[in-house]
Amino acid sequence: MVEISRSERPILQYNICGMPERGGAMRRFRWGRFLALLAAIVVVGGGTAAYLGYRAIQPAAVETSRVLKKNPPGFQNRITILLLGNALSIINNKDQTNPYVRDRTDTMMLVSVNPKTDQASVLSIPRDSLVFIPGVGETKINEANYFGGPKLAVKLVEQTLHVPVDYYMETTMWNFEKIINTLGGLTVDVTQPMHYGGVGNPLDINLNPGVQKLNGQQVLEYVRFRAEPLGDISRIQQQQYIVKLILEKVLTPSQLYKLPEIITMLRQDIVHTNLSLPQMLSLGLIATHVKLSAVRYATLPGHPVVRTDPVLKVPLDYWVLDQRLMHMMVDEVVLEKPLTAADRQNVHIIIKAGTGSMQPADEVAAWLKAKGFTVSAIDWSNRHNHVHNEILDFTGDKYLVARIQSALGPASATEITESPYHDYPGLDMIITVGSDLKLNPHIQP
Repeated sequence: MVEISRSERPILQYNICGMPERGGAMRRFRWGRFLALLAAIVVVGGGTAAYLGYRAIQPAAVETSRVLKKNPPGFQNRITILLLGNALSIINNKDQTNPYVRDRTDTMMLVSVNPKTDQASVLSIPRDSLVFIPGVGETKINEANYFGGPKLAVKLVEQTLHVPVDYYMETTMWNFEKIINTLGGLTVDVTQPMHYGGVGNPLDINLNPGVQKLNGQQVLEYVRFRAEPLGDISRIQQQQYIVKLILEKVLTPSQLYKLPEIITMLRQDIVHTNLSLPQMLSLGLIATHVKLSAVRYATLPGHPVVRTDPVLKVPLDYWVLDQRLMHMMVDEVVLEKPLTAADRQNVHIIIKAGTGSMQPADEVAAWLKAKGFTVSAIDWSNRHNHVHNEILDFTGDKYLVARIQSALGPASATEITESPYHDYPGLDMIITVGSDLKLNPHIQP
């Protein structure tokens, strides 16, 4: 992706009255692009952490928790929360200490929480998604916060996805490293070499492949890395992976005694929100009943294009959302609506035989057709010694892929490669059938 440094754009600062004003040119280094990880933890798991920490301080809360769970204040139905992750910037080799200076929100996630079904979902919105901002023109959705703050970001997400956004939370990354280090680091599977920079500045990334324990700084490097073919889309997948790891660790019994310290750091990182503390605690009550393994994750699919930026007047990369798949994904992942017959028919799948026989591939194709999906072709794979089944997914819908994976056999017997780059209309998924196939035709994908 083409990146423009903050020094090449107009600097918007705030005077002592809180009003925006133009500032002079400043040498500014962007140090990473923080994701809404912390906000996701606050809502999906950090709310739980907040509640557990509050309960530890207020024992009387234990007696009222059952009543509150049945009647949580303010949350009777599904709510949606837009999480906005700001970047940490370096100016003249010093941290930018004013988090209230407007900037692009380089990570956007829409979280849905349903207290009636104890279901939660995390929908990642690529920061380069092409939208129209009134008075600006067609530009990236992460510019919304720069031009109009979180309220404009909320408005654009509502217009793009056609769903209401009830709350928003904007965070910085000031305490990210501290939180990871407080948890004792994370064991991360680094699947490829991750190296960037190497000149001794805060942007440097130096990680070697392998399963390893990373400290706070290294985890930050991992979620920032995007020097790969999928660019920012790969980084979104890395962020979702780290979200899962943090949620799993922060809610383990051995970590509970650290919750008060973590909660303090989490609250310090919230810059803007229209959620009150009682509402966060109420979310925590709900989140205690959400199974982390059942949280639905997805990324809005699309394809890259190059257009001239309306402000900078230079070519930049944009992400054009796939409208057909986007609306299907929002309905199923965010709103918990089952796929309709038309939705299933609109998912186009190619089946490849990865063994010496076409029969297993025909079996999978027949099953998918019976479930209403469109099987565009059945063909031989490039080789016939596949042991594991393989799914190459272009939809970005991890929830759908997980269901198909479970139908093909044990999860360990199916390898999944995700690429929301949806360049080919009519090709949403490629399934290569291996010798490990153990099809369960009764599972509903």
